[in-house]
Amino acid sequence: MAMFQFRSLGVFASTGCLLLAACSAASDPEATEGDGTNGAPTAPTQPTTDGSSPVPLLPSAPVGGVGGSAPATNTTPGDASSEGNPPVTAPPTSGSSDGSGTPTSSEDDGTAEPAPTPDPGGGLIRGDAPTSESATNAGPFDVDTVTTGLRDGPQYGTQTLHVPVGAEPPFASVVVVPGFVSPESSIRAWGPFLASHGIVALTIGTNSGGDPPEARAQALLDGIETLRAENTRSDSPIVGQMALDRFGVMGWSMGGGGTLIAANGNPELRAAVSFAAWSPGARFGEDQVPTLLLAGSSDTLAGGQSQGFFESIPESTPKMLFEVAGGSHSVANDPRSADGQIGRYGLSWLKVFLEGDERYRQFLLEEPSRASDFRDNL
Repeated sequence: MAMFQFRSLGVFASTGCLLLAACSAASDPEATEGDGTNGAPTAPTQPTTDGSSPVPLLPSAPVGGVGGSAPATNTTPGDASSEGNPPVTAPPTSGSSDGSGTPTSSEDDGTAEPAPTPDPGGGLIRGDAPTSESATNAGPFDVDTVTTGLRDGPQYGTQTLHVPVGAEPPFASVVVVPGFVSPESSIRAWGPFLASHGIVALTIGTNSGGDPPEARAQALLDGIETLRAENTRSDSPIVGQMALDRFGVMGWSMGGGGTLIAANGNPELRAAVSFAAWSPGARFGEDQVPTLLLAGSSDTLAGGQSQGFFESIPESTPKMLFEVAGGSHSVANDPRSADGQIGRYGLSWLKVFLEGDERYRQFLLEEPSRASDFRDNL
C-alpha cells in the first residue's frame, strides 16, 4: 500500500483543455546543459478551478489539492525542449554487494568510504566537513545509472535512477519531474549531481506533456513508490540500502507546482525544492515540509509566482526563496547555473532537511551574490 497519499486539503481540479496551441522553443543563455532548447513557447489555456470536480491523485488515495486558490490566468508555461542528453554513467568502484543488501569492503585498501555516521538527531553525516566549493561542484562519489528493471510507475513516463557508487548506505532519495511539454532530459542534470553527493535521485518524465501540476504531483509520489520498490528488488544496486523515512520531491515549472502540491498534502516528505514553480493563484497553507523555491527575475512565464507561494507557506515551516537576478524560466534546471549557486543551495537544502546534515546550514545562511530576491525564516 502506498505510504505517501494526498490528504483532503481542498480541491484544485482541472476542468479546461490543456494542449490548445503548439509550443515554439527559444534559446536560454542560463541553461548550461540539458537539451539545448529551453525556451518560452506560446502557451495554451490553463485549466480553471471551480472546486466541484475532485481529481484522484493516486489509486485508492483521498482527493488532495491546494486550498484557497485564486482564479487561474489564461497562460501556461512553455517548458519545451527536446530529448537527447544521454544519462551520465560512471564505472563502479571496487566495492560490491554480497547479495544480502550490505556492501562489502574494498579489499582493505583504505579506499572504502566510511559509513555515514548518524548524528544525535538521527541525520546522515558523510565525508569531510563541506566547503563552499565542495557544495557547489560535483561530489566525491562516482555515479551509476539504471534505466531497466525498475518498477513501471503508472503515473509517469520515462525514468532514470542515479545511484552513488562507493558511498555507504542508508541512502536518502528524491524524485525530480520536468515541466509543461518538456522531457526528462530537461531536469536530468540534477540526477548525477545529487548522486555524486550521496543522494539517490530518480529523474522522471510525464505520461503527457500537458499533464497539469496535480498530475505531476501524482507522478512524484508514484516515483517514491518506485524508490521504495528498489529497496526490495533483488537486482537493484541499492537493495536493502534505502532510508525509507527520507524522501524528497523536486520539479520545474508545472513540475514545480506539482512539487508544492505534493509537499502541501504529505508532511511525511522530508524536503521539497521547486524550480520556477507554475500554478497561478495556488496557496500552500498546509505545507509542513521544508521548502526551497528557486526562481528567476527575468522569467516571463512564472515570474513573481514563487513570491506568492513563499508567503502562503506557514512561518512554522522552514522555507526559503532564492530568485536569481536575470534568471530565465529554466535557470534552476541545471545545478551549475548562476555560477553554481543553484546547485549549492539546492544541495545544502537537501543535506540539511533530507539527510539531516547540519554542517550544510552555513551555506543556506549566506545571501547568494546572484540573488535579486532572497528571503527565508531559518
